Amino acid sequence: MLPQAKKVFSDVKQYQVWLRVSQVSLIAVLLVITALFFPRGKMFQFDYDVDQITTETIIAPFDFDILKTEEALEQDILARENAVLPVFIWDNKGRDLVNERLDEMRRQLALWFQSEKDLAVKRTYLSTVTDSLALDSLQTQLQEDSLNVLNIRLELQNKGLKDMGTPRWDYFLERGPSTRQLVNSVKQVLLPQYMLGIIGDLPTDRETTSITMIIRGKESTRNPKDFRDMTQTRERVEKILQSNYSEEDPRLLQLAKDVALAVMVPNLNYSPGLTENRSAEARNLVPISIGKVFKNERIVDANTRVTNLIKQKLDSLEKEYIKRGYGQSTTNNLMTFLGKMMLSAFLLFFFFAYMVTYRSQIYNDIKLIVLVGIIFILTLALAHVIVYELQWSEFFVPMSIAAMIFTVVFDGRIAFIIMVTLTLLTGIILSNNIPFIVANLFVSSLAIYTVRRLRSRSQILWSILAVTSGYVAVIAVFEMIKFSSWESVMEHMIFASANGFLSPLLSYGFLVLIERVFKITTNLTLLELLDFNNKLLSNLAMKAPGTFKHSIDVGNLAVAAAEAVGANSLLARVGAYYHDIGKAEKPEYFIENQLRGTNKHENLSPRLSAIVIIGHVKDGIKLGNDFRLPAIVADFIPMHHGKTRVEYFYQQALERAKESDSDINESDFRYPGPRPNTKETGILMLAEAIEAASRSVKNPTPQRLETLMDSIIESRIKGGELTNCPLTFRDLETIKSAMMPVLTGSKHERIEYPGQRKKLHIMDDED
Repeated sequence: MLPQAKKVFSDVKQYQVWLRVSQVSLIAVLLVITALFFPRGKMFQFDYDVDQITTETIIAPFDFDILKTEEALEQDILARENAVLPVFIWDNKGRDLVNERLDEMRRQLALWFQSEKDLAVKRTYLSTVTDSLALDSLQTQLQEDSLNVLNIRLELQNKGLKDMGTPRWDYFLERGPSTRQLVNSVKQVLLPQYMLGIIGDLPTDRETTSITMIIRGKESTRNPKDFRDMTQTRERVEKILQSNYSEEDPRLLQLAKDVALAVMVPNLNYSPGLTENRSAEARNLVPISIGKVFKNERIVDANTRVTNLIKQKLDSLEKEYIKRGYGQSTTNNLMTFLGKMMLSAFLLFFFFAYMVTYRSQIYNDIKLIVLVGIIFILTLALAHVIVYELQWSEFFVPMSIAAMIFTVVFDGRIAFIIMVTLTLLTGIILSNNIPFIVANLFVSSLAIYTVRRLRSRSQILWSILAVTSGYVAVIAVFEMIKFSSWESVMEHMIFASANGFLSPLLSYGFLVLIERVFKITTNLTLLELLDFNNKLLSNLAMKAPGTFKHSIDVGNLAVAAAEAVGANSLLARVGAYYHDIGKAEKPEYFIENQLRGTNKHENLSPRLSAIVIIGHVKDGIKLGNDFRLPAIVADFIPMHHGKTRVEYFYQQALERAKESDSDINESDFRYPGPRPNTKETGILMLAEAIEAASRSVKNPTPQRLETLMDSIIESRIKGGELTNCPLTFRDLETIKSAMMPVLTGSKHERIEYPGQRKKLHIMDDED
């Protein structure tokens, strides 16, 4: 084996190893992520909803408690919490504390009053001092005394006398009342109020009609209205002071009120900590069960309607399963997770087996496998979030988005296989939801049908109608069977209708993103390429009108053949339109663009003519790259000739070689290839050759055209041009039958108009 061949073999082998490792890794990642979306715990085997009919008798495998529903438990807890009365503690030292504060305030007021008097005397004396030295010393003392007075006033303000400095406090300076008398009068009014009790603020989070009062360690239930609150006490104190000071200066009355309000505090105070502790104890004492089911006790018989109590028992049994089997040990957790992965593997095997057997080109394209995996994961993630996190209807899970994307990107067959796998997997993750599985298998089939032959963006309307109608129909059937409530039916219908409206719109938007990110050409892009205003097509039409007309005719033949054998007719037409774009570079060298009597090849050797003709493939590839023509379309440019010979110039070269007794190199007259490798490229090779050859047939009768088609197909088979193409002999017969009406229709004769022959003779004479 040559060293170069060894290197190529080594590179191919390394690529195969890399490909297999990548495939296995991607599948493993998909299995792990899929298992994460399963509900936590083991899969419960008795999953029924209320009003469903059981299919088997269910016997308790062990003792378990019948747990309350979350709603019932929450209501019981709330009721117990509301039964706990707010706790208020009687402060036995409250009256003594107020008395002490009044005495302290009396001392502070006396000190302030005396300081103010001393300051006033010094200020008066300052006006009589003439000695500058004594004056400076006195001014310094005045500043210190003023600061001291200010500090005393601030301290009084901190103790509650907020209005220090207002005109009513000038009463002290003007009249010099007794601070002892003022404070004692406040004591006589305020202290007796503490014998009755002054209650603090009530809790604002609930209505309080009773409280628990703790006094000297003893508890009693009291009505908070038995006590005065701070507002009522203030009003009572102010009323008594008003009576006591009715004949005094109003400013003195206000001073007494200020002192009383500054020291007044409640002596029956709310204890949030103690109340919360009692609430917590009450919550902990709420029973979480309403009964008990014993081992071997029958929970429900087969063919029985599930009631709320039966549903409650089954839910309790499921939680007991989880409690006993899941989360108890790392081994159980690992076994449960592996079980979920294996279940996912069984379902995904169905899909990947089909891919390996019938769509190996997709399975061997890592980019496409990644795309499939991403859509799988996103769909499962949405299902998990919508159903388990948001608690919405399962019919809002947009399964039809995946169905339409797979149909447009691949085809209807593979989309159906994928959706069967994805729907079963999602339904199992959603707790074995049979209505969900049936509905989405049906709706996905409708979605696939509506976009299987995507030819216009208006098909989105049909998709919306089909998906929405499918959901509504299946939901109606299941809800009729289950006799569900009208509210439940309407909830599912609303979510399903929203799903049916949004999914097609989102699908078309995602397709644009997928095309850009994964470099995939879908029918949407192919439809855009059919526009004659496209730069490549408009350039071909202007520079090589004959080739443009030839491409249109080849497209008609290719479409008829593709539809007959189940190939992509849209791709075949687009390939036909672009397969000869390279001829726009040297249009005059191709007969369909030449005027009568002018032939550029007359002055060229056969070999040079062949090089020019073959060159349109290279020119076409370059133009396709320059204008970013999708690879799936650009493949038609070299493959429509494969490795055939430019037979006309090859025969000319042979004749000249015989005359000059020289040799010729056959490879100079062969196209570089590659040969067609898809049905569409194989169909185009035949359509292009048949259409071009039919132009040289004189008096093209159906028999002559059929003979021509047979000879071209036979020559392509013998030359090995269709070896890599998946067209069968039956397909070739079908293609010939499909092309015949189109070809004969394009060769029909028109009636001769009066005087037409005479005019043609005159034009010939003029020539």
